[in-house]
Amino acid sequence: MDKDRRTHQRLTGIANVRYAVRDRDSRMLESLPRNICGGGVGLCLPEKLASGTILELEITIPDNPEKGISGVGEVLWSRPFGVIESEESVCLHETGIKFINVDQIGIGRVYSYFRQNQSVLK
Repeated sequence: MDKDRRTHQRLTGIANVRYAVRDRDSRMLESLPRNICGGGVGLCLPEKLASGTILELEITIPDNPEKGISGVGEVLWSRPFGVIESEESVCLHETGIKFINVDQIGIGRVYSYFRQNQSVLK
């Protein structure tokens, strides 16, 4: 990426993100966000997903965990990020996901929570 084309400021913070690959598996998997902005989310996933892959997303934040935000995102890119060493090593892939159908009020609430509680990425 030579030029950052984001129109929203990226923020780091704690949230729970659950995702499922549409048309592949209805099972929701857990992930933590690397960052989030009004237009998308960066996740570390245990698999490399192709650009264009559509994901069902659920995002919850600590201040209101019972009120999650559901939506749909599209994978824009995925690249190796690191390895978790354990009995079975897991290679993580940093994955950029663009929101394509989400509750904008809910995402605004998540973004506001991040803005109030965490740092801004440059």
